Amino acid sequence: MAAGGPTPTEAAAHRKRQQEFEEAAQRIQSLVDNIRHEPMKLYKITVHDYKKTRASFMQRVVQSTFKAESLHEIVGMSRQTVRKMERFGIFDDIKIQVDSPSDPRLANRPDLAHLRIFVKESSRMELRTGTEAGNAEANMYGALKVRNLFGGAETLLTSMSFGTRTSSAFQFSLSTPVLADPDQNLSLNLFSQARNNTQWSSYEEELKGGSVKYTTLSPIGYHEFAYEGNWREICRPSAKASLSIREQCGHSLKSALTHTWIYDMRDEPLMPSTGHFIRLAQEYAGLGGDVEHIRNELEAQVARSNDKGYIASASFKGGYLHSLNGNPSKISDRFFLGGPMSIRGFKSYGIGPREVKYVDHSVTISPTLISDSLGGDAYVSAGLSLLTPFPGLSKNDSFKAHFFANAGSLISVKPGQQAQKTIDDLKQAPSVSVGAGIVYRHPQVRIELNFALPLMAAKTDAISRGWQLGLGINFL
Repeated sequence: MAAGGPTPTEAAAHRKRQQEFEEAAQRIQSLVDNIRHEPMKLYKITVHDYKKTRASFMQRVVQSTFKAESLHEIVGMSRQTVRKMERFGIFDDIKIQVDSPSDPRLANRPDLAHLRIFVKESSRMELRTGTEAGNAEANMYGALKVRNLFGGAETLLTSMSFGTRTSSAFQFSLSTPVLADPDQNLSLNLFSQARNNTQWSSYEEELKGGSVKYTTLSPIGYHEFAYEGNWREICRPSAKASLSIREQCGHSLKSALTHTWIYDMRDEPLMPSTGHFIRLAQEYAGLGGDVEHIRNELEAQVARSNDKGYIASASFKGGYLHSLNGNPSKISDRFFLGGPMSIRGFKSYGIGPREVKYVDHSVTISPTLISDSLGGDAYVSAGLSLLTPFPGLSKNDSFKAHFFANAGSLISVKPGQQAQKTIDDLKQAPSVSVGAGIVYRHPQVRIELNFALPLMAAKTDAISRGWQLGLGINFL
């Protein structure tokens, strides 16, 4: 026997203790199995250590747990209640404990139980500053978030940011769960923005407005219903702005009802390897103001992968803007297409209707360098992508090799135009590109560096042949 090892007597005693422990565990498990489905009700729920949350709100949150009719249901529904409480974002820690009744008068009632919930509330205020990058825009921001403002999981958010495209933005939002349900939310939003669109067109835009939104989760996805009222101004056209841009300058007021439905079954949004995604957005403008239209947009994606780390995905996007008052649409409401996150191989917003700016005719300049992007009223786009493990790296690494093919078309639609002509125009001259590159999945953003080669382009398209950098969260 090795020195220091247990003696035969000690080993036998250890085996006996282990056997007794296993037998005791089996008896406890047997006892639990025997009573887990026997009738049992909660006579009391006590939530401990909450100070910032209203008692009436907490009572509504835990009320459904009283429906449990056995120990098995009590444990299961208690866990559901904890998950529900966690989703409000106002607690750092939640623990549960099921006890027999503490009231001596109920000592002989094994069919009653007392549920105790111990919570640790989160800090009420959070101040954040930093920089963000996404969808071809970078900005610096500051945000103040106040949780559980009135004790019912309300959230107050105020933020201010300054960026490369959105020159400045201010937002105020106050949201609250409806009927203490984290799956239903009502919010009031106010905002002010100044956008610099001179990178692709010769104007700037100011927006001010507000909205009331109701969001909910259903078995078939996420829904957002909203009323929005926006005042917009197309302003500060450059000295060489095209006539179409100058005609758009001025004020407009939009009053609209919107609905957005999202059904997302992907494993993740930035670089999905499996699942599918559908987004449908609908807007009716015409409840007031000078904007009257119906606007619809559809987005879909499907992704598949294999055990070797190869990921294939297919994406589609399409939209249609229909004027209801016989007037051309406003540029603020139109669709834009092209760029490293859209149709690669073309400049940002470089596909679709364009108009040459004012130029000195004594100087010869390429029209693609001096034209304004005007946007369009109907578009379709599609993309195929293949991500493969990068040579020398594992199949699960955040770096992937990327091969793609993109195609799309963006057109103007005259008021009253027949649907068949719109379809024919969309099919007439699509813009097509192919290419390859590298993709890196950062925790907050997806970064692509691709070499893109346009294969087909309209005369007015602004192409970007060669290396193209994309930085964002939503790619075709």
